[in-house]
Amino acid sequence: MGEPRGPIFLVGFMGAGKTTTGRALARVLGWDFVDLDELIVETERRSIAEIFKDRGEVYFRRVEGEILESLRGRSRLVVACGGGTYAQDRTRALIDGMGRSVWLQVPLARALARCEDAPARPLLQDAPTAEALYRARLPAYRAASLRVDVEGLSPDQVAERIVALL
Repeated sequence: MGEPRGPIFLVGFMGAGKTTTGRALARVLGWDFVDLDELIVETERRSIAEIFKDRGEVYFRRVEGEILESLRGRSRLVVACGGGTYAQDRTRALIDGMGRSVWLQVPLARALARCEDAPARPLLQDAPTAEALYRARLPAYRAASLRVDVEGLSPDQVAERIVALL
């Protein structure tokens, strides 16, 4: 197998398994891994919920774009994006210009179940709001270079499917 051009950006709704799968994929490829949300928290020195509360989503998206831009030029890198990253025109264009996007497709009910015990997610308030957000983001997710249905698969199995698609 020839080496895929990178970086590889994992996109999809919150709870899709982007971080866990990203770590597995990076391990399989022998590449570096970064979680975009973790980089934002590290840079801002506060949680995403605090950023949303104190500065709002527009500020958050600006910082997210700046951090994505800082990854330009890195090729052997797997990036787990936030749930809304690929749904934003600017950051979607950045991702598509820098590497390959892989949509980790998961049914909404499964995604929400996975988020129940996770840290607070500022845009995940209740089931109707989550469903509206999910449906609003679907057209962007569908624009990803590759798609993997993750239902019933372990992160290692998803990583192997991604490698096979690359």
